[in-house]
Amino acid sequence: MATITVDRDQSKRTTCIVAAASITVLLIILSFLALRQIQSNPLRAYSSLAIYGMACFIPLTLAWVAYNKVGMGIFAILDSIGAVVHSIVAGQFLFLFFVAAYFIYFLYVNWIEKIITDELVIREIEIEKQNSDKNDLEILYKEKGKSISVFFEKYSTYYNLRRLADEFATSLDLARLGDIIAERSLEFVQKGDVCLLSLADLERDTISLVASHSTDPSFHTKKKLGDVFDFWVLRNRQHLLVSDNQKDFRFDLKKMQQIDHMRSVIISPLLHEGRVVGTLRINARLPEIFSTDHLRLLDAISTLASSALSNAMLYQKTEELAIRDSLTQLYVQRYFKQRLKQEHRRALLTNQPLSLLICDLDFFKQINDKYGHAIGDIVLAQTAQVFRRLCDHGIVARYGGEEFTILLPQSTKTEAKQLAERIRQQVAKERVEIRRDVIPVTTSIGVATLPDDTLDQEELIRIADERLYQAKDAGRNRVC
Repeated sequence: MATITVDRDQSKRTTCIVAAASITVLLIILSFLALRQIQSNPLRAYSSLAIYGMACFIPLTLAWVAYNKVGMGIFAILDSIGAVVHSIVAGQFLFLFFVAAYFIYFLYVNWIEKIITDELVIREIEIEKQNSDKNDLEILYKEKGKSISVFFEKYSTYYNLRRLADEFATSLDLARLGDIIAERSLEFVQKGDVCLLSLADLERDTISLVASHSTDPSFHTKKKLGDVFDFWVLRNRQHLLVSDNQKDFRFDLKKMQQIDHMRSVIISPLLHEGRVVGTLRINARLPEIFSTDHLRLLDAISTLASSALSNAMLYQKTEELAIRDSLTQLYVQRYFKQRLKQEHRRALLTNQPLSLLICDLDFFKQINDKYGHAIGDIVLAQTAQVFRRLCDHGIVARYGGEEFTILLPQSTKTEAKQLAERIRQQVAKERVEIRRDVIPVTTSIGVATLPDDTLDQEELIRIADERLYQAKDAGRNRVC
């Protein structure tokens, strides 16, 4: 397009300059013909020369159109020379007037050109200023648009976080709440592949996985305990961003190379009563996935999750207080009967055995009478520890006073009697020393099994209790 425009301009210039030269040559020829008639018809000759002088303005104008002041200047000089020659030949110096007229016309045209050029420059400046103002406005509106977009994005995030807080508050079940937190966290931080929620056991110095959620439905995490990243957050009490675990100097690179399906990770601590009790983390398979914005968002979710988890833990603790005996930390009779009902139904449906042990401390009333109830409480608590230690797979409860029950799902009568014998022997080995006196503690145990003895729940308790009294009648410190 630019080439075509240049060619057109060049053609226009050539046409104008050729026309100017042609008219000048024609005028020169006509002027010489007029000079030859000066003697015979001077009036006509002078008129023709005057017309020639005025006609010379035409090539001057064409020359200006072709090459501006340069072209017009050259033709003004040529026309002035012609005017001088005519004045000398004709003997009329009035023709020198045209010399002045040509140069005045030259100056006038250049003055007009300068005015037009200045106006064009001013107009271009104004157009440039308008374009600049337009660009500034576009930039301003664009920035305002970005600001508005960021505002709406923040408002949307705030609104969604409020909804998330409401959703977290709907559940007090720790397992269910963990699933909700993991799933929603991955929805908010969409660049992640897996979200893991872990809680710490500060007494055992371990971190255990509570809930997980993945964008891949077929994904099943093998991670059941916390790793170096979780312990780092637990120890430093602050969040963590690892852009590439194989380049992060804070951790052992050899160990990092052994970690599969994870290159970048963000973790936020979970707080309960001012302590870090767990971690909320999101893993990604690729490096350089997360930014500080993602970490801040996870921190916000972690804060909401911490509050909800605190409520769930307090609720769980309250439930524990309601179903556990404060002295022995064993289940109370009411909870035991609920579990017995559940396990009885399960045993009937699955055709699996269910055994029940009822234990009673021998001569416990004499211990209370001789040493006092405080010492009797110590004996009960110490004996309860033996039951918990040996019956980790069973449901142990304080049934009342010095009587304990142990429910053993999927245990045959033989297995139940073997366990009862181990309990009897271990209780007898326990030493309770009071003021240099060693208090002997023994227990009698009655065993009943479903379906060997009965299929009825209440009958199972009655039979076990009856066999307990058989053990006592047989001399105590034995299993029946």
